[in-house]
Amino acid sequence: MGPFASGSFRLYSLAQLLSFTALVGQMIVRGFMVEQQTGSPFLVSLVPSLHLLPGLVIGPAGGFLADRFDRRMIVFYGEIMLVIAYLSLAVLSLSNQVQTWHILATTLLMGIAYSLASPSRQSLIVDTVPKNLERRAVGSYMLIMHITLLLAPAIVGYLLMGPGAPWALMVTGIIAISTLPFYFRIRVIGSAAEVIRSNIIESTKAGFREIVTNPDLRWMFVILIIVLLFANTWGATFPRLAIGVLDRGAGGLAAIGLAVGIGAIIGAIASLWFEGRVSDARLQFGAALLFAILIIGVALSNSYLLTLLLTVAASTAGAPFFINNMIASQVASPNERRASVISVRYIVLSTQPIGMILLGAVAESVGVQFALAGSSFIGVVLILALAISVKMSSRNTSPNVTQP
Repeated sequence: MGPFASGSFRLYSLAQLLSFTALVGQMIVRGFMVEQQTGSPFLVSLVPSLHLLPGLVIGPAGGFLADRFDRRMIVFYGEIMLVIAYLSLAVLSLSNQVQTWHILATTLLMGIAYSLASPSRQSLIVDTVPKNLERRAVGSYMLIMHITLLLAPAIVGYLLMGPGAPWALMVTGIIAISTLPFYFRIRVIGSAAEVIRSNIIESTKAGFREIVTNPDLRWMFVILIIVLLFANTWGATFPRLAIGVLDRGAGGLAAIGLAVGIGAIIGAIASLWFEGRVSDARLQFGAALLFAILIIGVALSNSYLLTLLLTVAASTAGAPFFINNMIASQVASPNERRASVISVRYIVLSTQPIGMILLGAVAESVGVQFALAGSSFIGVVLILALAISVKMSSRNTSPNVTQP
């Protein structure tokens, strides 16, 4: 059974399955509501941006907390904050009082809660299994997380087309509440106690220092930044593509979400098959390049069916990139600095709103299709340039660097 032989890993995986299903569902509904209220690509792009932006400031604090306190309880209190954000908007929506600023403000609260708990959330993956199962545990966990990309659109899509957005918000809030008891039953069996105690600044510096001095970590973080800023911003355009370009409404948005979920699961399964067969560098560069190219196709498509097919294909390519990038970066980090590296990785993940906001601003002028296609094309060029740079430098530097 591998990592699933651990009861704590099973409990934690189930808790995260429910938690991320609620989170992804909330983001879909919130984007849909802002699109309906404003029709502005820029304001729609603020929904995922406000969820991620706090990580730029709070990410180091999250790593500091993960290094010093009980990670289970940090995630537990983070879940409570998320539940408050979910249910407060649901109540406002059910009472017909919700405004766009309510959506954006509660999404910012979600971002703060998620930023504080994210390093602990990720560190707990390997804290619940023996050291020899760490890599398999992260891969299995990522597969489970990608299943939420299918579950969430199916649940909220049905609710959006039936009872409506208020009930979609309420149901996902209730799903989030169901995760809370799990954290009291999880037992840490890994080596979480072997961490170096330090303050926030020292912890963050240590994480950056580890990334800069470790050649494998260095290129993995650079390619992650490229993909985040120029390709993975595509999710912010889904409401506009579904409603404004394809004219398919809530059903179209849910279908695009389901297409992402289907592709993500296929890609996650494929990434587990690639494990040990393809080098980390080849897998990440190849998957990232294909991901960006297929997003250009999604952007330029005016056919509903073709858009769905290309979305499945792009998501299938993107999943192995993100899964392998996360696995390889965690395994390449020493245990005593893993939480610090993860917190820096979360800071990097939090740069994605920069790309989303720029994409939304450009889309206001040239349209969402050309804005998304142009952004992804830049991503393709930068990924190719980085691959060439890594291959050339690997011939003259450390043998630890794996050529793409």
